[in-house]
Amino acid sequence: MTVQVHLRSDEMVVATPTLKLFEGSDCRSNDLDGQAQGVQQGVMPGKNTRFNWQMSAQNGEVGSDDYTRANFSVKQDGSTGIGLGRPAEPSNVVASRDSADPTRVNVEWSDPATDETHFEIFNSTLRQAKGAPKDSTSFVWTGLPLGKQCFQVRAVNANGASDFTPVNPKSECV
Repeated sequence: MTVQVHLRSDEMVVATPTLKLFEGSDCRSNDLDGQAQGVQQGVMPGKNTRFNWQMSAQNGEVGSDDYTRANFSVKQDGSTGIGLGRPAEPSNVVASRDSADPTRVNVEWSDPATDETHFEIFNSTLRQAKGAPKDSTSFVWTGLPLGKQCFQVRAVNANGASDFTPVNPKSECV
């Protein structure tokens, strides 16, 4: 069995398995009797997490009952924080000023990532960043000057950071 695995430029890991049946008494035989090509599948960070293959190849010669089978999986393991690539970027970022204390801004987002180690909240007005723990969906930035403040959020893991959301650093402002 061979499995070709490659990382595409969009950070998808693509696996293409091939199972071959050779006739012979040792592993150096080149007498190919049967072959099966598995369906190419891809795993995208923060999206699909596992693909399973069940493959079999049998001898094509009349009267031969030789066959082989193989089962295997490719999975994204976010439990280690390493995963297969950068995490998925947050979505739906909304900033709102605290009505009781205008020096506090609550930044909220949706978290589609499954393998982030933490989040970075960037104040593009002040050009400062602060961190929030994994699985967070909000952060309160305190001690801000009055006036317009703009925010972006991105997820981070051992392989790097996602893109910022929103893309335009001046689009989510309060």
